[in-house]
Amino acid sequence: MKNKIIYIFIIVLLSSCSNKQLNKKNVEVSSFNEKKNIHETAKTMSPIIKDDFEGTYILDTFDIFSHKIILQSEVFLNQQNIYERVFEISLINKSDFAIVEIQNRIGVSAYQLFIRERNKKLEIFKQTGWDSIVFTTETAKDDNTAERANLICLSQEIKPINGIIKIPDDLNFTNENTKDCFACPQQYTTEECLQKKQSGKKFSWKK
Repeated sequence: MKNKIIYIFIIVLLSSCSNKQLNKKNVEVSSFNEKKNIHETAKTMSPIIKDDFEGTYILDTFDIFSHKIILQSEVFLNQQNIYERVFEISLINKSDFAIVEIQNRIGVSAYQLFIRERNKKLEIFKQTGWDSIVFTTETAKDDNTAERANLICLSQEIKPINGIIKIPDDLNFTNENTKDCFACPQQYTTEECLQKKQSGKKFSWKK
């Protein structure tokens, strides 16, 4: 009887330890894929700075894989004379990389920076961008038409992070003439635009 009680006690103890380990793993996994606003992850209060050209910016400092990273983005004074951000910035941690999402709060442009650690240093290994533009298409000989279009950008150029990342200056997504960007008619979804671009099919600009 005594041996039976000891056996049951051991089973309960092992079960308890197993549940604790599972709960710990669940907590660790839940920390990944969680999208957080940069305000929640910034280590210190973000300072406001001004440059020589009357530009006003905010500096956000936070950690990715135990490395300090600094983002510089624009701010403006609202009617209450309070600084507001031009860009909403969020951080998503994955198991082996992180995504910095950048959304223009005034316009419609949006960007993503994919960041990983290599040789104990951080690097951007992929960038995506999206914007709304007016694109000129040739409908007939010597006849051009201006159309609303989506500007979609994708770059897999590897860029080491050596200092402050300036948004949007360092994103290198400027217009449809950039090699990493292309214009797509607004009647297509982003996925359809990428599929047609990758397959080499032409876009139909007729609505």
